[in-house]
Amino acid sequence: MKIRAIIVEDEALSREILRNYLGKYCPNVELLGEASNINEAYELIQQHELDLVFLDVEMPFENAFDMLEK
Repeated sequence: MKIRAIIVEDEALSREILRNYLGKYCPNVELLGEASNINEAYELIQQHELDLVFLDVEMPFENAFDMLEK
C-alpha cells in the first residue's frame, strides 16, 4: 500500500533533502507534491486525498497552524 504525501517546507534545500530521503528509504511513500508556503499547501491538500503531510511548523509570515484557520 502506498502512503500519499506532500512536503510543506519554505526552504528549497530542506525540501530536496527530504524528497531524496523519501525516495531512497521509503519506497512506499508516494510524493504527490511540494509547497513552499501555506497557500500552496492548502491548494495541494484540497486537490489530493492525503495520508501524510511533512509539515514545517515555523515558516516566514505564517506558521503551519494558520492552515487550520482556512
